[in-house]
Amino acid sequence: MEDIEKIYVNDVVIIAINLNRAILHEAVAFRKIVDDEIDSGQTNLVIDLSKCAYIDSTFFGAIIATSKKLINIGYKLKVVEPSIAGEYLFTYTNTVKVFDKYKTREDAIKSFEEDIQPDYPPYPLKRRGRGW
Repeated sequence: MEDIEKIYVNDVVIIAINLNRAILHEAVAFRKIVDDEIDSGQTNLVIDLSKCAYIDSTFFGAIIATSKKLINIGYKLKVVEPSIAGEYLFTYTNTVKVFDKYKTREDAIKSFEEDIQPDYPPYPLKRRGRGW
């Protein structure tokens, strides 16, 4: 099992963080994986933090940046809740309500079926350079 694993379920990509501690080094790898998925057109993303006991501010910043990138193109990031220790950062930074959080991967995947997604993006998506 990799430290950061991509799992495809239908049209959803789960980025599983299989680490006890998600810190700076992993934040760089995480951002690359997520940016590649979004750049390839993937918008249904679930970040599974259920195995994380500790998330540092750098890794948390990478999650926030991913969320902003998705919001800018009209979508929302889903998060599988970290352990109680990892949950502290969400509460401490007052971002508890920013993310759609779920207890399990299955609940997060199911939530995409319940969401009403636009039939088209809010504006034409054109690739400009490396990003959108």
